[in-house]
Amino acid sequence: MYIKDFVLKLIIITGLVIVLMLVSGANVHVSAPYSRAVDFDYSVKRLQSVNTQPDLLGGDIDTVVTKQNTESAEMFNECLFALLIGESDNQVYVAKNAHRRMYPASLTKLMTGIIVCDRIEAGVITLDDEVTLTDYYDLTDEGVGPSPLTYGDTISVKDLLYALMIESNNYYALILADYVAGDEASFCKLMNEKAHAIGATNTHFANPHGLDDPDHYSTAYDMYLIIKEAHSHELMRKIDEFDNYAYTYTDAAGNVIDMEAEATNYFVNGNAQLPAGVKLSTWKTGTTDGAGYCLALYFEKNGKKYVSVASVLEDKIGLYDATARLLSMVN
Repeated sequence: MYIKDFVLKLIIITGLVIVLMLVSGANVHVSAPYSRAVDFDYSVKRLQSVNTQPDLLGGDIDTVVTKQNTESAEMFNECLFALLIGESDNQVYVAKNAHRRMYPASLTKLMTGIIVCDRIEAGVITLDDEVTLTDYYDLTDEGVGPSPLTYGDTISVKDLLYALMIESNNYYALILADYVAGDEASFCKLMNEKAHAIGATNTHFANPHGLDDPDHYSTAYDMYLIIKEAHSHELMRKIDEFDNYAYTYTDAAGNVIDMEAEATNYFVNGNAQLPAGVKLSTWKTGTTDGAGYCLALYFEKNGKKYVSVASVLEDKIGLYDATARLLSMVN
């Protein structure tokens, strides 16, 4: 009798243990770090978090701005982040959320342009190279209008690069990526390598155009480093002198098509007023649902050089108002 009871209890206990192991195994599988759903949720939470990054990721060593810098942050409550740094003396005038991860939107194209300039300066490609499209590019599922260029059309590297930076054309970023590196993934590898080489270690690029992706992120401080690198290229500075740019491409039937790129920067196209004494040099705008409205500037005022980076969530005019206030904080 006792033996039967013992065996019965043993069977029940063994069964419970097996069930618990199966349940535990299932839970482990669902929450595994390689799970695409979990990775997405984790990334979005990090991007939306009110906390700055851990010390090993967040600018406490060998950076101009540390996480302890909060100069004048209270003056820019409407901004997701705001940064103003003097280039001559590394003085931090404004620092709000400088090391918090954010979607960089089309500020991404600063790095796209840098990689293209690197290849031009290395003699790998030239501005005069003619690029014939060998693919159909379509970003309409991501809310982007159809591309003006299609399979078989031909356009120069110069026109692709100028229009990319001036009007922030997403398709031109993809075309340049394929031409320079063979495919988008290989180009993004170059972008990430360059970012880390200049110290932008809180940045990861998943595409060359900047459309929102949970694996595509940066920080205001990293964008400060990136726009400084962009400014070091004479070609990038030259492009940013244009408020509009006329160019052509040839379609597959041999017809020459006239195009015009207009500057997206309100300070450049006349939709917003620069503070007195400010001279813009290198710049880039950005807009996505995740990033809001972004603007990075390298500028001079009374002979001194500065960098500003800012973003607001919902109001484009508010971005230019906030940036104008940033630019007015230095003499």
